[in-house]
Amino acid sequence: MNNSGKISLNKAFDHFQTAEHLYHTTFPVAKEPKLLLAIVKSISNGIEYFIQSLLEQEKLSVPEGLLQKINTLRPLIQKHHLSNEEIVFMLRIQEILHLQQQSPVEFKRGDTRVICSDDYDIEVLSPKDVENFLQHLKKILQNTKNS
Repeated sequence: MNNSGKISLNKAFDHFQTAEHLYHTTFPVAKEPKLLLAIVKSISNGIEYFIQSLLEQEKLSVPEGLLQKINTLRPLIQKHHLSNEEIVFMLRIQEILHLQQQSPVEFKRGDTRVICSDDYDIEVLSPKDVENFLQHLKKILQNTKNS
């Protein structure tokens, strides 16, 4: 892996560690569901840097935005031992953040964060969802570290 790919991969690990710290240390103390979105954003940043490291390794241009990076990565998923489930996870993270950006209304309900669309379709983000997202990112990063 070239030097810029290593730098991007290190940044991916940094964002993962930040997300883990927020989830396991800060969230239980603060009990503020708004933190769930901050954790998802940190996970998204980790995914973006992870994909960027793979694209730099392949000497491909790195597009802006998570969705464009995922689409650029798709032809390379088998080469880099990624599963369709992992791509679906990445798309899910992108979808949550997109919905949150477009949302006119968000609120907390218990320990969850509810995001509403203009049509009042709702997306509920729970601590369990975020924990699953963290596990997915951890698995992806560990597979990269082991290859």
